[in-house]
Amino acid sequence: MSLKEIARLTGVSVSTVGRILSDPSRKCANEETRRKVLEAAREINYIPNAAARSLKSGGNQQEKIYSIDILLTRFAQEAADPFYDELLMLAEKELRNKGCIVSNVWHKAEFSDEKASDIEMIVASLYKDRARRSDGLMIIGKCTAKAVRVLKKYEKNIITISRNSTNYEVDEVLCDGSKIASDAVSYLARLGHTKIAYVGDCHNEARFTGYQSAMVRGHLSPDIDYIFDTAPNEENGLLAFEHFSKLSDPPTGIYCANDILAIGMLKALSRRRQRGYCPSVISCDDIDEAQYTTPMLTTISLPKNEMVRFALMLLLDRISGGHKIVSRIELEGTLIIRESCRPLRDMSEPEYYI
Repeated sequence: MSLKEIARLTGVSVSTVGRILSDPSRKCANEETRRKVLEAAREINYIPNAAARSLKSGGNQQEKIYSIDILLTRFAQEAADPFYDELLMLAEKELRNKGCIVSNVWHKAEFSDEKASDIEMIVASLYKDRARRSDGLMIIGKCTAKAVRVLKKYEKNIITISRNSTNYEVDEVLCDGSKIASDAVSYLARLGHTKIAYVGDCHNEARFTGYQSAMVRGHLSPDIDYIFDTAPNEENGLLAFEHFSKLSDPPTGIYCANDILAIGMLKALSRRRQRGYCPSVISCDDIDEAQYTTPMLTTISLPKNEMVRFALMLLLDRISGGHKIVSRIELEGTLIIRESCRPLRDMSEPEYYI
């Protein structure tokens, strides 16, 4: 199917469709337009002409068009966290460029919830049409051991992109959340902070494990009040700041498990303008918004392009019979030092606003 068909379905120009599909992460004046174009591309099983021609001419070793499902596990709807939105857009672009069809894009927060009890029923509902089977499944985000085991009953070709390992249950591309958190906490410690808090999920979560390990290695004792167990969204970043600001001895450094939590915290700092309490804040992901906050957000940048590219390489190799053993590719994050973290000795109130 062509760009013209997508343009007809969405009511936008062919050139606009082309720009969005060639660079899905590109910011649009109207984000609803971008969403409609991407949904239409999924609906008609769009493959770029160049990729289709390559398949037909034998220019690509892949002889058939593979059908791939994508499962996002952290949130129940699109655009809840820009990090996962960015990974999804990159994954769809890479899949289409490789001549693959994106069959379904599912958002199921239950798959990352250790307490979820209805996983088997949810998975069964996804695969209720047993005649329709994809060639592979790409999971983006944390997936519990129980959820992985259930999914393996339906899919034999699975790849995960995550900060939490599946412990060799399936192929995975991993940015180790434990090391990410450890690097973030260690940076705060090098700045002289000893009262360091954690904001994020604490249940079987690699980033919380990394936070604890770094505190022990630094001979630091976290106060129980410095651990804010919460789901990773902006509103909970606001709530976490409110909690810390009311403590008689609040933390001076805070590690947030993702950028969207940290952005919520910076917005809370802006609203309160509370003199005397302006902690250093660090997080991970390096979403686009992180460089547009004031102060700009210090974060651990994850190599999103490489994560997606290596994940697709492993998935297609398994589908084609290239490897049989469970394989892992582990990538490193990079500390991006900006303005939201300051040495303890230099703590003075900056202007916090978004």
